[in-house]
Amino acid sequence: MREAEEFATWLSEAAERIGAHSACCIRLDHPDLPVALAENHARVEAWLADGKQGEMEYLERMLPQKSDPWTTFPHAQAVIVLTFTNGWGDPEAVHPFPIPEMGAPIGYVSSYAREIDYHARGQAMLAELHTLLGREVEAEAAVDTKPVYERMFATLGGLGIIGANNLLRVPDRTNVRVFIGTLFVNADLPNVIHDVKMPFGCEDCLACIINCPTDAIRPGKPIDAPHCISYLTIEKRSVLSRVEAEMMGDWIFGCDECSNVCPPKEKIDSRIPVDLAWLLKQPAGEIRRTIKGNATAYAGVTQLRRNAVAMLKLREDPVAKELLGWTARQSGSALIQEQLRAW
Repeated sequence: MREAEEFATWLSEAAERIGAHSACCIRLDHPDLPVALAENHARVEAWLADGKQGEMEYLERMLPQKSDPWTTFPHAQAVIVLTFTNGWGDPEAVHPFPIPEMGAPIGYVSSYAREIDYHARGQAMLAELHTLLGREVEAEAAVDTKPVYERMFATLGGLGIIGANNLLRVPDRTNVRVFIGTLFVNADLPNVIHDVKMPFGCEDCLACIINCPTDAIRPGKPIDAPHCISYLTIEKRSVLSRVEAEMMGDWIFGCDECSNVCPPKEKIDSRIPVDLAWLLKQPAGEIRRTIKGNATAYAGVTQLRRNAVAMLKLREDPVAKELLGWTARQSGSALIQEQLRAW
């Protein structure tokens, strides 16, 4: 028992050192894990069968690996789960985008694209673990791009609950804005499971549902991805229809509407304004260097430009028309040209 308590203290302190918000540890022989996995797997299967994943075919492809971490991570004995705030929701947090000039055509990037991309933090925790154990251990860091039910592990470990907007709500933070990372390790670590106590549940709060501008979030229903702005701007890779562009509004990457109001409070506008002329006219290599290590790098330059083009096509002002004309003459991207010709 003493060793388990000491490890729990170490885990909390190590998480703080690497900039994490909270942490838990779940042994892969935990008796509740198979049941939690089976229940989560059934929900995801039903969601996929209903066609709510849009173009995210990789979710169905990863399903067998996600539902069987013992095979996916055959050498792992335990998983350390970490949450990160990453400056999400803090208007003072830094970001790599140049400040737009007055009068520039603007699109917005979600506030979670501030600070360094959290995907790199797993290696920092691994280094801490090596120091603790006095030896190197086999481990694999996994976040949302690998086959892991990270939210299921986070809730099993008592780090929070899943809100109606499908994001992890944590009990000791004034909003829902955390990311989840996992580290599967080949080490005999004790369970560190928290007793989650939320200040209030989601049952009597409809803030995220009311504030979703596209009805992607509905009471008692799973997320309807094809109607979600984050899906449209990040995950959908083909040409956007006019209806989809209208749903996007001013967003070119992600959306803060459901997270800004969880829990209910006065909105703080921490979106990142991006000059669409800069995005379309600067060399692609320069933009890639600018967003390297930033969350927007996942979408990539062409995707961001496609979103900008779709947005500008809905605007009637001369600046938008001039910028679209310049892009039509200069862009060598087949996707951009197709988006320019759409509707």
